[in-house]
Amino acid sequence: MGMFTVQRVKAGFKFNLKAGNGQIIASSKVYHLMDECLTAIEKVKQFAHAPVEDQTLSSAPTLPFPKFEVKHHERGGISFILLDDSGTVLAHGKGYTAKRSCLAGIRSIAENAPDAPVITG
Repeated sequence: MGMFTVQRVKAGFKFNLKAGNGQIIASSKVYHLMDECLTAIEKVKQFAHAPVEDQTLSSAPTLPFPKFEVKHHERGGISFILLDDSGTVLAHGKGYTAKRSCLAGIRSIAENAPDAPVITG
């Protein structure tokens, strides 16, 4: 079973969504307030099954929000972001070497996020 872990960082709070094996699936930006971070977690749970817009394909249609966007990573490879219903980035995945792995990360969010407990520390 996955879990969200919230941690205090220098400028506020951020979360990681972790799989049952402890591997980080997705991370958030830094939020100034804990409540903002917890609200973002609830949105990740809500939008965990959003459609995927594959921006690595030149013919990919633009999808409405909420959605995952898969794109070429700036340092090479492939990465994803999850955007909420207003287009705000909720979470991002690490850089993957293969699109198949990136898409597996998105599927892992769908499997782990909806019922994941939130651990604050």
